[in-house]
Amino acid sequence: MAAAPSFGMESSVLKASLGKSVVVKGHLLSGEDLTIDGEIEGTIDMVEHRLTIAANGNVRADVKARDIEVHGYIEGKIEAVNNVYIRKGGKFVGDIHSAGIVIDEGGRVKGSIDLSRHPAHSQPAAGNGSNSMDSFNSVSELEPIRQLSEAVLKS
Repeated sequence: MAAAPSFGMESSVLKASLGKSVVVKGHLLSGEDLTIDGEIEGTIDMVEHRLTIAANGNVRADVKARDIEVHGYIEGKIEAVNNVYIRKGGKFVGDIHSAGIVIDEGGRVKGSIDLSRHPAHSQPAAGNGSNSMDSFNSVSELEPIRQLSEAVLKS
């Protein structure tokens, strides 16, 4: 007896794509990895999944995702549980809050970068082990990145 196909969202190989001619305005909620080749304006919420902005992608949105990879253009406030990757030719304008960031040669960033241990959407509640030194340390860690970002934008 053959097993019935599974159509649930438990598979980590589920991937969605928005093509070049697709324009979305509003709140986008994705339960799978997503690649954007078109235009998005609004908010994107996919905390457990990876968002990729393709080379033709143009996003003006506040984004919450597990990982964010930028080959195209994104403007807004982005929060990544893990990492943000700004690839060659990728452009970001706004605020980044993530656990880590990778900026390839030729990638551009204009805005602020916060590499604290806990992205804003997953910060522990006050009084459960977090201390005020976390935010103090993250500010001092940002200075070299701010200097690098400013140098890249001036070139």
